[in-house]
Amino acid sequence: MIFKKKYIGLLILPQLLFVQYISNHQEIVEEYYSLGVYQLTSKILRSTLSVFPFSIGDVLYIITLIYFIRLIVKEISMKKINLKKSIKIILFYGSIFHFLFYFLWGLNYHRTSLHEKLIIDLTYTVEDLEEISKKLIIKSNKLHRQITLSDSSSTEIPYDIKKINKIASIGYNNLSLLKEYYPEINTNNLIVKKSLISLPLTYLGFSGYINPFTNESQINSLIPKNSIPHTASHEIAHQLGFSQELECNFIAFVNLTNSEDLYFKYNGYTFALRQCLNELYKYDKPTYNSLLKLLNTGILKDFKNNSEFWKNYSNPIESITKSGYDKFLKFNNISEGIKSYNQSVSLIINYLKKHSF
Repeated sequence: MIFKKKYIGLLILPQLLFVQYISNHQEIVEEYYSLGVYQLTSKILRSTLSVFPFSIGDVLYIITLIYFIRLIVKEISMKKINLKKSIKIILFYGSIFHFLFYFLWGLNYHRTSLHEKLIIDLTYTVEDLEEISKKLIIKSNKLHRQITLSDSSSTEIPYDIKKINKIASIGYNNLSLLKEYYPEINTNNLIVKKSLISLPLTYLGFSGYINPFTNESQINSLIPKNSIPHTASHEIAHQLGFSQELECNFIAFVNLTNSEDLYFKYNGYTFALRQCLNELYKYDKPTYNSLLKLLNTGILKDFKNNSEFWKNYSNPIESITKSGYDKFLKFNNISEGIKSYNQSVSLIINYLKKHSF
């Protein structure tokens, strides 16, 4: 067994070299992995695991965590730690996890960028930002009035998580953007589940995540319900094979705004508005302040409710975790790291410049 562990552990070296090599050949990853192998493995996992009402991935994470805690305690309790043996164990499990991660999902980090496929520019001017923000305010105010019949009332989505996930999944089945540019992508049996570790996720600052080993999209069930349509759509985009956060935010925006459901449309447009206003604040604070005055007070209440939720769970561990995640993203070909979450603005602005709304 030690012999096998030794050689399996050493396989991590060619794996690292392969990932480094393939990261420079995005067109190969796109054609043969993201739109080929991954679509098959994803389909198998989704078809198999969709029958379970709970997150299999979370269960595996919990079991794995308990196993490694016991393993560490056992090693520490020994009078003399066998360093050579410990290194072999680390390399053994590291090699297995590394292979499964990249084979089952991780190579999507190295596929062709969405903006290249859609031929969308990533540059914009402050004038573009201001113009689109004004249009988004008009659209958001209109949708808000349709929902609340009052400019001053906050919104409350009347669906449970199961229905929200169903509407989000149906949207992807009918999304013309995918059908036109990614006809190879299979949108059947999309899995969106409540995470069993929602409380830890909240303290870590995450509203959801994709499990790369089981292909299940996880939703933090504790976040404000009004945030769930975007979170569900974002995580489904990951499930379909899109890795970059800005791309998933953009695809989620398109899915939400193309929905026939009024609450989903509102969620999509206000998400884009919040992103644009955050960017405008960096470049032109006076214009930012003047545009805020044009917003229905009910929309501002929705923004405030979401911000206050996350403030209530703010803690030192969150910043440490996000710093680690930032480094992980940068290692996987996303140069801006965690900041990329906010860079969907460039895609949204240039998309909306071509599409009336």
